[in-house]
Amino acid sequence: MQLSVALAQKSDIELVTETVQNYLDGGTYGDTAKMAKVFHPSATMKFVDVKTGEFRDVPIAKYLEGGKANAGKKSDRNTRILTIDITGTAAQAKIELDYPTTKLTDYFNLLKINGEWKVVSKIFAREDKK
Repeated sequence: MQLSVALAQKSDIELVTETVQNYLDGGTYGDTAKMAKVFHPSATMKFVDVKTGEFRDVPIAKYLEGGKANAGKKSDRNTRILTIDITGTAAQAKIELDYPTTKLTDYFNLLKINGEWKVVSKIFAREDKK
């Protein structure tokens, strides 16, 4: 008797969730290689500096380079994926990173490129806790 096993393809929601979770896990556990795989090489990070009010536009490579200082160190934070919205080959994810003194809300824009979901831009808001 022969058995045949069909491998089910993961749904886009599962794949986007996996991509975002890799970012969260990479950041929490200081795994910059895992974080780098999430982003398209041309991705950018944009934000308003809460101290100066200035708009910042940072290439993702520079952001990832800065993260290497925490390589291998576990961050004291809780994370969660708040929403994921997908239309065709475009998606958006909203995540929360809760630290003891700060809360960050990240918004990711993702595109399905050659069958893989990649973050092409990240924006975030920072709230300092009192």
